[in-house]
Amino acid sequence: MRRSEGLDLLPFMRRWDMLPPPGGRILCAVSGGRDSMCLLHYLWTLGRRENFSVAAVHMNHGQRETAQRDVLFVQNFCRERGIPCVTEQVSVPEKAKEWGVGIEEAGRRLRYETFRRAAELTCADCIATAHHAADQAETVLLNLLRGTGPEGLAGIPPVRGEIIRPLLETSRQEIEAYLERHGIGHVEDETNGDRSLTRNRLRLDIMPLLRELYPGAEGSICRTAEILRREKECWRELVERALPERGTEMERRVLLELPYALRLRALRALVERTAVGRKDYGAAHYEAMERLVHGPGGLLHLPGGVVALCRGEKFSLEKEDRAPETVALLPGVTRWGGYTVLLEKSEHPVSRGNALVLDADKITGGGLTLGPCRPGDGLYLPGGRGRRSVKRLCLDRGLDPVERDRLPAVYAGGRLAAVWPLGTDREFLPRETGGKRIIITIERETSGGQNDG
Repeated sequence: MRRSEGLDLLPFMRRWDMLPPPGGRILCAVSGGRDSMCLLHYLWTLGRRENFSVAAVHMNHGQRETAQRDVLFVQNFCRERGIPCVTEQVSVPEKAKEWGVGIEEAGRRLRYETFRRAAELTCADCIATAHHAADQAETVLLNLLRGTGPEGLAGIPPVRGEIIRPLLETSRQEIEAYLERHGIGHVEDETNGDRSLTRNRLRLDIMPLLRELYPGAEGSICRTAEILRREKECWRELVERALPERGTEMERRVLLELPYALRLRALRALVERTAVGRKDYGAAHYEAMERLVHGPGGLLHLPGGVVALCRGEKFSLEKEDRAPETVALLPGVTRWGGYTVLLEKSEHPVSRGNALVLDADKITGGGLTLGPCRPGDGLYLPGGRGRRSVKRLCLDRGLDPVERDRLPAVYAGGRLAAVWPLGTDREFLPRETGGKRIIITIERETSGGQNDG
C-alpha cells in the first residue's frame, strides 16, 4: 500500500492493463459511500488527462429506507460533472428467497448483473469496483477461516474479465485523505454497522485488534495475497502445459506423473471446463477424483450432474444423463444408481453380511420405494442414543461426502426405513420372536468401480 500524500493509481492501473483504449470508457460502480466516491472522482479526473471517459452505475438494493437518498446523491454528483449515470432498483430479499441463497450472495449476484447491463448500455470497455486494501485483507482472512486453499488466500484479483479494481492497493486512510483534500461528500450505509453480518464483524471487531497487535497487519496480509497470486499464475502455466488443448478428457498417465498438488489443480482446471463450472466443488470432490485416478477404474458422481470416469487409460468428466430416481422396490432384482438390489422375503432369521432386514408386518401404506435419501432425514439405529441425520451417520463412519448423497435409501410409506450400508431404523427392525422378514441385499455393480454410488 502507498503512504504518499497524493493518490496516484496510474502505475498500478498500467501494471494491470486497466486503462481503456484512447477514447474508451470505464464504468464505475458507485454506492455513494467513501470508497466508490473516491474512485469515481479519481477516474473522472484521470480520464480527462488520459483521454478516456467515465460513466457510473448505482444499484438500489431495496433494503433500506434511505436507499432513495443514495440514488439522488449519486445522480446529483454525476449531473454536476456531466458523468452518464445508470441507476437500477431490484429487491435483493425477493431474489434471495427465489434463488434459495443468502442476502449477501443474492446482492453480489444482482450487483454484477446490473453492472454488466449498464456496461452494455454505456458502451463501457471495463467495470471498475472500489475494493481496496482493507477489503483485500478481510477477504483473505475470511477465506483462511473457511479453510480455503492457496487460491482463496490469493484474495481478490486486481482484474477479472471486464472487472477492474484500481483501489486494491490503496488504504482506507488514503481514501479518506483524498475525499477531504478534494471536498467530496459521501453517504453512509447504515447496514455497515450490522454486526450480524460476518464481514462487518470482522471489519469492526477483529481487524482493529489485529492492528493493535501488529500495526502493519493489513499491509502484510495484502502482500501475502500478492505473493500467492503470482505463484497461482505459475501453477496455472504448469497445469496448462499438462492439460489437453480442449475438452475434459486426458491420459491417466499424465495426471499420475504430476506432483499431488499439481494433480489437484489439473483436476480443478478440468472441472472449470465443464458447463457447470466449479462453484459447488470443494476439497472433498477433488480428493475423491484423485483417488479415482489412482484406482482400478470406475465412476464418481459429482455436483451439477457431472460424472468422473476412469476407463482404461483415460480420465474424463462427462455430463450425467440424469440422477437416479425413486422407484418401487419389488421382490426380485432392481438396478438403481450403480447398485444391484435384491429383495427377498423370509420367515426365518437371516445373517447375510450387511443386508438390510425389515419387519414385513410394519410395511404398510404403499409398500417400499428405493431412492436417494431426502435432505434432513435420519435413522435411529440399534445401539444409538437417538435419531441422527444420515449426513451425521455418514460422517461418523467416514463415508465419502461425494458418495453419501447417492446411497440407496429404502422408504416405507414415505418414511425412511433403512439406508445402505448404515442399517435399518429401530422402528422397522424385525421382532426377535419371528414373523415375516424382508431381506434387502445391495451390491455395487462391478462395472461401476469403487466409487459408483
